[in-house]
Amino acid sequence: MRKLIFLSFIFAPAFSFAGDKKSLSGNWKEVSRKKVNNDAIPFTDSIRFEFLTGNEYIWQKAGGFIYKGTYKIEGNALDIGMRAFTIVERKPNKLVLKDEAGIYEFVSYKPAPNTPAAKRQEVYAPINNIQQMVGHWSVYKRTSDHKTEQIDYTRQLKMVDIYDKQQDGKWGTFHAQRDADGAPSWYIENYANQTIYCDGKDKRQFKVIKCENNELILSEAGVTYYFKQFK
Repeated sequence: MRKLIFLSFIFAPAFSFAGDKKSLSGNWKEVSRKKVNNDAIPFTDSIRFEFLTGNEYIWQKAGGFIYKGTYKIEGNALDIGMRAFTIVERKPNKLVLKDEAGIYEFVSYKPAPNTPAAKRQEVYAPINNIQQMVGHWSVYKRTSDHKTEQIDYTRQLKMVDIYDKQQDGKWGTFHAQRDADGAPSWYIENYANQTIYCDGKDKRQFKVIKCENNELILSEAGVTYYFKQFK
């Protein structure tokens, strides 16, 4: 009898954790990042996850924007909308995820008490497909994380058109300040992993930060563009 009681205490945490295999909970921070061949990857943009009730999550890389969305677990596959992972290991205090880019180890942690609510203001839902951004968008504000000595108006964006379906192999167009109407310098060739891939005068990539409440936010090389659809 004593042996049975002792074993029940040993396995109780494991049973509790494995009770619901289709959901996660708590706060997790990245402590290790490796290539798929297990070579260590140095990093400073540590990922933090918060898994909430209703299969919702909050994701943030250190110093980056905060994203909020819903996730789904099927077997050992974790789909968070903007990215998909394989769950390699799952324990009460350890979570290891893997994708084509690498292997990520997380440990559970408790957030510092009395965290200011302002830190939760920039929470944006992930943009899973380009159709969520359809329309004619005009720049109304720009910010930069570095000082620019001279503005290049042949590259600074003025407006973006995004189509609901491909037209001649294009998903949309990007106009620079100096571009004439109907003569865009770039066109959208693909959208994946929260990134718009453009070709044309040269190749460019724009990270999609937000698209909701009639506002589209894109960033490239430290420059952030804020767009609206004006009637």
